[in-house]
Amino acid sequence: MADWIVLVSLWGISAWRLPAALRSHRHRMLWGAFTALAVSRVFSANPVVEWMIGWTGGEWATLFRHLSGLLSAASLLAFVESITRGAGGRSRARWIWPAAAVVTSVLVAMFWARGARIYWVEGQPGETATAGRIYLLVFDAWLIYCLGAAGVLFARFARTAPKLLKIGMIVSAISMAAGVINRGHVMVVNLADLIVPQWQATESGLLHGITFVITVVGICVGTSISKFPALITNVKQRATLRDLRPLWAALVERYPAVALGMTGSVQTRLYRRAVEIGDGMLLLTAVIPPPTDGDPDRVAAWVADALETAAAGGGSSQPYGTIPGPASRGDNNDGQADDEMSKELQWLRQVAAAYKKRGAASGARVS
Repeated sequence: MADWIVLVSLWGISAWRLPAALRSHRHRMLWGAFTALAVSRVFSANPVVEWMIGWTGGEWATLFRHLSGLLSAASLLAFVESITRGAGGRSRARWIWPAAAVVTSVLVAMFWARGARIYWVEGQPGETATAGRIYLLVFDAWLIYCLGAAGVLFARFARTAPKLLKIGMIVSAISMAAGVINRGHVMVVNLADLIVPQWQATESGLLHGITFVITVVGICVGTSISKFPALITNVKQRATLRDLRPLWAALVERYPAVALGMTGSVQTRLYRRAVEIGDGMLLLTAVIPPPTDGDPDRVAAWVADALETAAAGGGSSQPYGTIPGPASRGDNNDGQADDEMSKELQWLRQVAAAYKKRGAASGARVS
């Protein structure tokens, strides 16, 4: 279950970060770290491992898992270095990719020299050969260095980062520490088996599983926590769009010319919808004078009655000139336009809810 949670989380966050990766080198490195790690988990799945062993006769799935993990660690370190060097600062880690290429070459050469094997002893699949343990020492040493260096950079950056980002950097540093423990205990076991084989040291499955989950979940949360407010805002804006739709659709159906036909972000569409509703209400003031206050129930009733009258051909006067609005409209000082719009949208949401409720009640009476 934990493996599935990790796999789904990694592919989900990789897909979420793809648009940002297409625009920014910095985000591209983080996306590469998540995607490479997700690929490594695919090659860790038993069905994939067994299929590749049956198809190739070698441990290619394990090699691909290690190489994608190596790439993930290098990408993560490159990302952390880029966000901590400062704007316009010179890269302090140009060696990351050449070093990763060297480690990759060493691992591939050792894998090839052993006949597409890493763990297997000749004639005894399932046991780890001495050469395989040396291979794993090289692999784990690289991961420990990348994770440790990234953790130090995360911790340093946390000291000067803004509050929410600071929390993310601390969580990321903790996850890097868990990653170092995860690979460090594997390295200790391999060293012990190389130096004193009679000990027959084995890895702790519980420690490995716990530290791995902390590492993956921690880096996912830590590097994304600063995006949470924007994500929550986006979800709320989409909910408001849905809530305004019945009122908006009724007005646009009656007065198609008020539709602006604009496209853009969720926020742009939400503001556009508020303007279109306001324009539709203004046209309705030529049919029936609007209420003198902004009570949502009375405004919803006025909209419904005015639309029915307009549909019947009634109303020929000039627009009233003003439309109802929230009681606090116009109370804000200059420079608080966003707060003004927020109150306007909240009020429109109440009007739309009352309008929808009124329509549902009318439909129940008719039936």
